[in-house]
Amino acid sequence: MPNSKLRILCFGDSLTEGYSGWGSRFTPYSTKLGEMLRMAFPDVEMEIVTDGLSGDLVTGRGSFLPRFKSHFLPKNPADYKPFDWAIVLGGTNDLGSNMHPEQIFEALEEMWDMALFRKCKVLALTVPEIELSAGRMKEVLDFRRKELNEMIKTYKKPNYYTLDLHAAFPYYGMSEADRERYWDDSIHFTPEGYDRMGNKIGVTLVSLLVKEKSDNDRTPMGRKRRMFKGDEKVFEEEEDPAEPTTPGLDKGYIVVRRRDLD
Repeated sequence: MPNSKLRILCFGDSLTEGYSGWGSRFTPYSTKLGEMLRMAFPDVEMEIVTDGLSGDLVTGRGSFLPRFKSHFLPKNPADYKPFDWAIVLGGTNDLGSNMHPEQIFEALEEMWDMALFRKCKVLALTVPEIELSAGRMKEVLDFRRKELNEMIKTYKKPNYYTLDLHAAFPYYGMSEADRERYWDDSIHFTPEGYDRMGNKIGVTLVSLLVKEKSDNDRTPMGRKRRMFKGDEKVFEEEEDPAEPTTPGLDKGYIVVRRRDLD
């Protein structure tokens, strides 16, 4: 870890708020994310702020932008508290409201750039698919989601990173048993599904933090110092018995031994 403290913003709509059971229960993925980060970096002081608002829109009448501004450009500058990372997920409701991918992307880009300007790294998540009956509407939504997600994945800027949540959480690519386990309705996840989401985000963020630590630890001669006690340990995504455990980042596995980063 580059610092002894880490402050993270988890920002979005219902999928960030952890909505399930028709709004009777909220299980934000940030809970599992925090557990993983504290396990990986026990000596680092963590603060994770969760700002998810069910039904909110990135575009138009939505409050994504003013909500995001309140974290990075508060009315009273004395209220500003810097974040190290912002994890941003939005666009599901906009696509359902017939907004075009370009409009959604431009609004997301404005928020990402706001965070980056404040020296906050960004982890942008792609939009997961939803259950929808076959037909013209499904074809249009699938096409627009794919277009938006490609924009998110191919956007390039220093300190901007992505996690393809769409690929990591495939509704139609799962077995019926896994859908029952992880999906609460056609859009939202079960509490177990949000834990799975937090696990996958945690694997990605730990990998990025370890890489950052490795880069910072390089000496002018190219040699490295030990990262922390237990340097030989391996940190992996929690195993899901429903999924194959083939090593590789495409399956969510990371190894944080220093020698593997050489």
